[in-house]
Amino acid sequence: MLTTSSEVIDALGGTRALTSLLGVGASAISNYRKNGFPARAALILARQCEQRGLAVAPAVFGVALRDPDDKWRRQSAAGSSRDRLTTLIDAGYTPCDTPVLQPADPFIDLLGEEMRRRLFSFTDPRGESLCLRPDLTIPTARAYLDTGAEATSSQRLCYQGTAFRYQPRGAGKPEEFTQLGFEILNGTQPLRDEIEVFGLTMDLLADMGVTEFEVFVNDLALFEAALIDLNLTPRQIARLNRAYAHGGSLETTLAALQKAPESQPRSLPADAPAVIIGRDRDEILSRFEDKQAAAQATPLSNDMAETILNLSKVSCAAMALEQGLTRQGIKIGTAMAAQLAHYETRLTALQQKFGSRSAKFAANRGRKLAYYTGFVFEIIVPSLGPRQAIASGGRYDALLSALGASTPMPAIGAALALERVNEAGAIR
Repeated sequence: MLTTSSEVIDALGGTRALTSLLGVGASAISNYRKNGFPARAALILARQCEQRGLAVAPAVFGVALRDPDDKWRRQSAAGSSRDRLTTLIDAGYTPCDTPVLQPADPFIDLLGEEMRRRLFSFTDPRGESLCLRPDLTIPTARAYLDTGAEATSSQRLCYQGTAFRYQPRGAGKPEEFTQLGFEILNGTQPLRDEIEVFGLTMDLLADMGVTEFEVFVNDLALFEAALIDLNLTPRQIARLNRAYAHGGSLETTLAALQKAPESQPRSLPADAPAVIIGRDRDEILSRFEDKQAAAQATPLSNDMAETILNLSKVSCAAMALEQGLTRQGIKIGTAMAAQLAHYETRLTALQQKFGSRSAKFAANRGRKLAYYTGFVFEIIVPSLGPRQAIASGGRYDALLSALGASTPMPAIGAALALERVNEAGAIR
């Protein structure tokens, strides 16, 4: 069965054949591969596939991703989720229920650019911006802070619930799915918590019959350590960290930082009013200082920009990261060496959980949710195609502060997409 728009294009003869069939340019076909088919093209191609006896998943041509077995899948996922929630409770996690409707601002502010585009958002009659929760980590963290627990001790929370994410036509993914997850908030032993979260994820997959999968790991703190070793300014580091975490805008940011400094901004008058065109004086002063720092910064050299870009592309065996960095021309400085030692200590502790498979380091992983700050992992089943990511997790030490916590505190968690896990568990 063809499950993506790209597969349909190839099955019907490729780009050249479809440009003739649809009367469009090659660039349009390229867009169809990435974003799915518009209505007119979908109608024409659906007929072509039917005439040629090609089986196509309903979602490719814009029909909701449902099939005769879908109701069974959802019921099965819900049942499995309840069973696994009991497993998490037995492991010391407290259930946490959160509303499906959530304030949109935290997701808009804290999710990466890709995820923000997938929000189902709207305005209620009172003018409040709301959305259907696209994942359950932020709602769970908000619920934790609402209890005032941050002032006392750490908590282990678990949840199950439906998440909602818009999918482009032809993506081959459902727009709603059951998420099972667990979080350690305000933990006191970071390394132990990382081992616990990863290990529990692996145990849950094993209990659900998933035996064939691949493990990818990343450590976002390595990227920041490399920037520190390059002696970049705090503003440059902040911009590059944000671009890297959001996944997709790093090259644009590097190009901007390679340009000559802006002209020195004018000073803010001492007698400027407290509020200027809707902004208070402190906000304007902060923006002025930011522009001043930008004007004084030395532009990035071509070599430095290339090094940073190469760092974002490192891919190698997880246990051979230092060699992988060296192959990409990354020099190991003081900050990077310290972070690399921590990475290797963690990986050694996790190694027994990998089993016979070899984990892979991939610098492009763990960047869809921009609140991640350190160790991240993703577990995929390649045979599931566009639905191959079945579980993921990582550290997000800045999230609770961003949501209003009075002091910074560590946090780590993981989530499983139950329908995909069940599908993967049925593969033999």
